[in-house]
Amino acid sequence: MNRSKIIVIEVITVLMLAVGSTLCAISGQYLLMTVSGLLIVSLIFSISSNHRKSIRLMEQMIMNIRCGDLNISFPSNLKRGGEDLNKSMNEALELFRSRLYESIVSKAETEAWQKLIRVMTHEMMNSVAPIISLSETISEQANDCLDEERYREMMAAMQSIHRRSRGLLDFVESYRKLTHIPSPVMKYFPASELFNDIRNLFANETIPVSFYARPADIRLYADRSLIEQIIINLLKNALDGCRNTPAPLVSVYAFTDRGKSVITVTDNGRGILPDAIDRIFVPFFTTKHGGSGIGLSLCRQIINCHNGTISAVSKPDEETVFTIKFN
Repeated sequence: MNRSKIIVIEVITVLMLAVGSTLCAISGQYLLMTVSGLLIVSLIFSISSNHRKSIRLMEQMIMNIRCGDLNISFPSNLKRGGEDLNKSMNEALELFRSRLYESIVSKAETEAWQKLIRVMTHEMMNSVAPIISLSETISEQANDCLDEERYREMMAAMQSIHRRSRGLLDFVESYRKLTHIPSPVMKYFPASELFNDIRNLFANETIPVSFYARPADIRLYADRSLIEQIIINLLKNALDGCRNTPAPLVSVYAFTDRGKSVITVTDNGRGILPDAIDRIFVPFFTTKHGGSGIGLSLCRQIINCHNGTISAVSKPDEETVFTIKFN
């Protein structure tokens, strides 16, 4: 039986016994009054004992969690509704363990990618920079020692080397962004002002973008420039996904949920396939032709720096929603 129902029954029983005891006292049936009184005391003591036991078990669980012991479960030896409490507590513990594991894995994954990128970019830039410098030096000196035809041939080769090296350097530099996210400068600012600035950036976009804030004066506590960077990135993805949609709809919505600020970016474009939705925040993974795979990963790292979360839900060819939650 549900624990709350059992408590109600126990309270009603105590009240009925109290009324019965009073009637016995009025009618002079002192023996029955005494028996009723003893039953009341016994029932109250039993209720109190069971509740104290539940509290002690919860306190013990909290202490174990503080000490890092997550391999715990709530015992089921409680009487009168203990099974329900046991089930609820163990479900909560399992959810806590699951979210903690996901958080640790996500952090470890991000750190591993960042370390790899730092090593790769360091080595590649150290190799490319001298090539660029050497090609420039040779190009400047070649005119003094080569005939005109050989000079043109060598200059063309040097320019190719220089152009490709510079392109590679720019390519590597884009990936360095994943490891050089500035620390957020946190402050309060109106969501409406942020939306107005972003709306101006997309003023010439053929697909209209709608912005909503409820309440209208909702304020966010975050690094404004970094959050703006995230929303711009999500909007570009949403607009790209709607290019071939007959009636494209893209919207940005700021609201509060249980006292926390939330921003959603929604579109009705082609969406994200189920086998890709779990990997879209992984560095270098992309579903777009020619995409770098760093945009959404960068968004997640920025949100992690805010101690917030970003998630995505998509129904292909129906609706895709990216949700940013601030803590």
